[in-house]
Amino acid sequence: MASYVPKTGYARRIFSATPLQQKVRHFPCEMRQYPKIPHSHVSINSAAATGLLARTHWRILANKLGDNLRHDRVKSFTIATFLVIYGIAAYALVAAGLGFVHRLPLLGPLLTERLVYVLFFFFFVMLVISNATITSISLFRRKEMEWQVALPIPVRGIVMWKTLEGVFLASWGLLILSAPILVALGRVFHAGWLFYTVGALAMVCLVSIAAHLSTWLLLIIVRFAKRWWWYPIGILAVTAFAYVIIRFWSTNPENAKAGDVVANLNQVLRHTDVCMHPLLPSTWVAETLFAASRGLPTRASFFLLLLFSYGLFGIVITAKSASSFFYPAWNRIMTAAPSKRARAASMAWFRTATATRRTPIWHQLLGVDRPSAALVLKDVRTFLREPAQWGQTTLIFGLLFFYASNLRRLGYDLQNPFWIVLISHLNLLVCSLALSTLTTRFIFPQISLEGQRMWILGLSPVPLHRILSLKLRLSASVIGLLTTTLVLISSLSLSLSWQRIFFFCSAILLLSYGLTALALAIGTLVPNFRETNPAKIVSGFGGTVCLICSFIYIMACMGTLVIPPWIEQRAMTSGHPLAPPVRFLCDLGALGGVAFWTGAFGFIPYRIAKKRTKDLEYLRLL
Repeated sequence: MASYVPKTGYARRIFSATPLQQKVRHFPCEMRQYPKIPHSHVSINSAAATGLLARTHWRILANKLGDNLRHDRVKSFTIATFLVIYGIAAYALVAAGLGFVHRLPLLGPLLTERLVYVLFFFFFVMLVISNATITSISLFRRKEMEWQVALPIPVRGIVMWKTLEGVFLASWGLLILSAPILVALGRVFHAGWLFYTVGALAMVCLVSIAAHLSTWLLLIIVRFAKRWWWYPIGILAVTAFAYVIIRFWSTNPENAKAGDVVANLNQVLRHTDVCMHPLLPSTWVAETLFAASRGLPTRASFFLLLLFSYGLFGIVITAKSASSFFYPAWNRIMTAAPSKRARAASMAWFRTATATRRTPIWHQLLGVDRPSAALVLKDVRTFLREPAQWGQTTLIFGLLFFYASNLRRLGYDLQNPFWIVLISHLNLLVCSLALSTLTTRFIFPQISLEGQRMWILGLSPVPLHRILSLKLRLSASVIGLLTTTLVLISSLSLSLSWQRIFFFCSAILLLSYGLTALALAIGTLVPNFRETNPAKIVSGFGGTVCLICSFIYIMACMGTLVIPPWIEQRAMTSGHPLAPPVRFLCDLGALGGVAFWTGAFGFIPYRIAKKRTKDLEYLRLL
């Protein structure tokens, strides 16, 4: 029987519309401003679907930016001021450092080129990891994907848009980071306008290639990964880690000092040959910059077109991979979730016998009751179930561990007090900056990630201010243990005295608690319960403020910690060296200053946040 279609009026327009248009027309008034789909097509092609999603999210972003400019001018001014200050400071520091290296006799130009290769290689690796993390959350963790997959939109368009969204979220920071570096390189190479033009275009192509590569790896891993794969991967990782540690500690750095400079330089540069592989896109970016700086527009155009062609080729491969792998991967994720929930429900605590239940030992050691222990266990399991979190944390602490273990292999005379003081304080600064990155990335969004389930925690037997203190104790204790271990290893590598080891370990422990309390407090005072993507939460106003305050706090602490060696150096210059008790009192005074800054930047905001969570009006932010 033929379906009835009215001949006139609003009913005919509804019956003749596509399913997507019917959904849009039944949405509220503000949703009708979205781009319309032609009446003659039931579905649209991939390019039109990507454009539709891009225009929709662009309008959402434009409305948010306009609203922030109208109502949150202080926030916009703070972010703009910080970006300007960062750009000027980064340009000055990078230009001074590269200029110093470039002016070294005979070896300066060679070392500068190798630094550029290494820099863009690590940029490329960071882009692949960050894009894969954000795209995985957007494709397989967001609630809106369940609605978008059901729409008459090609799946290739959805995957393509999620890839572009990952580019915008993961790469804007790197582009801002690399802009002062490109300007500094142009100053060192005395380059013209061609250098900056091709450099900007090459960075955009590099970002695009990294985003597409991360999407391919993500789809393949989700589609084909098996549980037993983790066993050989873990064995290989442990073997490689043990091999590197043995190589680090078995090589005597005095042998490197005894040889000639050329042999030692060749030994160092040989370990960076992988960064110059001709098949890496990062190598093509470096070659583009070198050709432009030397006035070779033909060679620069060749590598730039090579990057552009591979960027376009990446779009084709991403579309093909989406058609072949996305639906099986999506089905695998969706079917695995109910089985895991059923297995977890069958093993729940209320289904187990209560007669033989005893309080675990770790409850007694931590001094927590059963509800508090359940919340701590929830945070631990949430962290372990998120590969994006423990993977990035492991990567950062792994790099810091290799850095700390390799301090004794530096080519400096570690018998000179000047180099010992300088390297030890710079080592503390590096660990502190890495710690601020971790706290801003993982600790700051903890309260916001509770999301719409915050009311459940509000009804639990543990009050919200107690939940905040549990998160602080757990996070600060784990981070403090890891960072103290790193500082201890680096101090032993530098052969510091036990008094200096105690000084630096105490300082990093205070910084760990201060940075954790600061990030947790700002995340509580400026929550975002409507967003489920931690990258978007960190990229907002609260994350920017947290990063700025963490940087100011670290600089204040470092300025306090350099006072004792400055006083000691002045005393030695005057011919009256300080006695050991006086040096110890100076160190205690510096640690007292760090404790003061920790209270000002960490625990005062934490007390304010804890007091606010006691107010019932806090729940109205949900």
